[in-house]
Amino acid sequence: MEATYTTRVTVLEQIGYREWTESLGFDREWLIQESQTRLYKELQSVSAKAGGFALPLRYDYMILLTSNIAPEVHAELLEVARQHSRVSVRLASSCGASPLEAEVRALKLLSNTEPGGFTYESCRGVELVVMAHLDINNITRITREVGVIRTYHSTINMVSKLSTVLERGGGIIQYLGGDNMLVILPTVNYIPLLESLVSVENLKAGVGAARSAREALKLAAKALHDIRSNRDTRVAAYINV
Repeated sequence: MEATYTTRVTVLEQIGYREWTESLGFDREWLIQESQTRLYKELQSVSAKAGGFALPLRYDYMILLTSNIAPEVHAELLEVARQHSRVSVRLASSCGASPLEAEVRALKLLSNTEPGGFTYESCRGVELVVMAHLDINNITRITREVGVIRTYHSTINMVSKLSTVLERGGGIIQYLGGDNMLVILPTVNYIPLLESLVSVENLKAGVGAARSAREALKLAAKALHDIRSNRDTRVAAYINV
């Protein structure tokens, strides 16, 4: 019997975050950025040790990719967030055939979760993470020709354009800096979705599919390395399920 795959997404909320930022007065942005990056660093560290990966997104809401990570580790993530956040936090975790579906389910659970608590919903099917690491072709040459700022603006515009394509297929995109973009893909039909992405822009995509986000990212980086060695290929994948 063929396995049914699902992906787990955990949503962390900092409750009353906007109100906290406004309480700091006008000379506040440096403190906000310092606080955000400290929390992100700690969550990334704990997530990675368990095989997961943290996405900062808006910072008041963060996404954790936690497939095949035990509820006890989710409790540890919540405790780390509680220690490093300036406001109350709560966490909810759920699954779906696509990461966007899983995020929507987790957000609904979150709305019924008490401050300081977490809700963990069991998955039906085998938990899997499918991720792609996107790179812009010839980014070094382009940067030298048009400059850092114009290249950055072009990349941000590209992320916006790709997010529209991805949402229709249930995917999520996160800009990682430089020319690097991370895409979390649905567990089925992800190669056609990726091919539609690289056809939109001058991109290459390394894909990894595995039982943990960290392993999937490692495989995606390996696939991207293969593409750089074979200029005729725009999408390559490694799968370990």
